[in-house]
Amino acid sequence: MKPIIDCIRTYLCGFPGLKDGLFGVDYLGAEATEYTVEAVPCDPVFRQYTDGGCMKQFLFLFGSREWYSADAARNTENLGFYEEFERWIRKNNYDGILPDLDGREAYGIEVMTGGYVFDADTNTARYQMQLRLTYFDKEDYP
Repeated sequence: MKPIIDCIRTYLCGFPGLKDGLFGVDYLGAEATEYTVEAVPCDPVFRQYTDGGCMKQFLFLFGSREWYSADAARNTENLGFYEEFERWIRKNNYDGILPDLDGREAYGIEVMTGGYVFDADTNTARYQMQLRLTYFDKEDYP
């Protein structure tokens, strides 16, 4: 079974707004434009059921390194990218277009925070947003 983070990365690579650039896992380089998906620590059990099964969750960050400056238009464009990304996630979730989890069943994906600047220097900035994937793992049922 493929790791969930790999399944999410494959899914996110389908976002039509991505520019050419590296798309890493737990790694974001110093050059614009690059992307990353990173796991966030959390309790993996989202909801416990009386039959012993559970709905699980996987929290993650989607981040990018973008050009950044005092130019308001550039920074507005960067935040606009995250607004488009959020719309894409919400529409896909509504339409049932979810990550293929390689043996697990995706239930939903939701945006937990909008895009924001996490770290900036004079030329580039790391932008990111947090998301949650909920899913069922049949191996968790007794």
